[in-house]
Amino acid sequence: MTTFMTTPMNTPITTRTAVFAHLRAPGLGDLLQRNIGLALIRRARPATAVTLVVGEDLAARFGPALTRHMYATDVLPCPQRGEADPRWPAFLRTLADRRFALAVVDPDSQGLHAGHARAAGVPERIGLPQDRPGDEHITHPIRLPRPLWGTPDLYEYATALAGALGLSPPPRPGDVLPELPRTRGVRPPTAGLPRPLVAVHPGGAPHWNRRWPHEHYARLCARLAAELSASVCLLGDEAERPELELLRRAVLTRYPRAVVHVEAGADLDRTANVLADADLLVGNDSSLAHVAAAVRTPSVVLYGPTGTEYLWTRIYPYHRGVSLRWPCRRLRHAQGELAGRRCAHGCVLPYQGPAGPYPRCLADLPVDRVWPAVTAQLAGPHPATIRSTP
Repeated sequence: MTTFMTTPMNTPITTRTAVFAHLRAPGLGDLLQRNIGLALIRRARPATAVTLVVGEDLAARFGPALTRHMYATDVLPCPQRGEADPRWPAFLRTLADRRFALAVVDPDSQGLHAGHARAAGVPERIGLPQDRPGDEHITHPIRLPRPLWGTPDLYEYATALAGALGLSPPPRPGDVLPELPRTRGVRPPTAGLPRPLVAVHPGGAPHWNRRWPHEHYARLCARLAAELSASVCLLGDEAERPELELLRRAVLTRYPRAVVHVEAGADLDRTANVLADADLLVGNDSSLAHVAAAVRTPSVVLYGPTGTEYLWTRIYPYHRGVSLRWPCRRLRHAQGELAGRRCAHGCVLPYQGPAGPYPRCLADLPVDRVWPAVTAQLAGPHPATIRSTP
């Protein structure tokens, strides 16, 4: 049984809302952040059915996540090449046939905008004006407040979207991120391990190396076991299993009495339940940090060549970033633009393997600097963690 229902049984559907999110090459973390806006729409219009409109590649890649772990009623794929695709007119007819009362345009939607909503007869159109095609067709513009940290964070965007939706009062920072929809009442494989239980995510997408070095993780995990009698659960996808096993052996070499569990290749539902069972997640700037936040598990995230450390600080109240805060992390690029990235230290861009090379901003981040954040997070105060078991 799942705790998430797209529409309460006693709430009749009276309107339909489309959320345009034709995103280019998002990661799982980018996708899960869209639950913030979806949940706000559901709060503002409880009787609306919410259709998430995404590109065909995203729908194929993240099918289970979209249908099981998002605050949308259903998913509608659109042609990947947009107006250049001969199927585009048929797609617009499908939009018109759905008779949407409202369209909300994601600020990162590419090639699917308020102009298409107007062409499909959608009377209300919410979006963030960005001097891009379709802006002139927005009927309810999102007005961002003056950013606290130079660029808008997720709380500032959420409050602006809430205003455009007519929600009052705006959400408090700690209430912006909704709980991750997942199966509950299932005993996770980590349930019997000694406490504290620390989940560790040493991996991430290899196209951009945002990983703390393998040897640093080995030292940290061994120290957790030796000084805190902690159990360690190493998390990753199936392709990362060999590296997780290598890390497990490195930890046991340093501290043979360590309890180290490897959880590789699990689906999002199982991974979320493992994280909900953990006392802490330590990992790279990757998707599992967002999953941990959505099940209210404290986290320590190690930041290197990314400028996202402050983006979700206010809405993830039990999240703590650790970084050297070098200037090169301010460089911001979409995934498709990474080939043009330049680092002052000449760091190799993609991840090549556990032996490195690693970006200097992460390689030079010592375990001794991470350790105080880990112990502080374990000491609390802790949130009311959304456990997996009854």
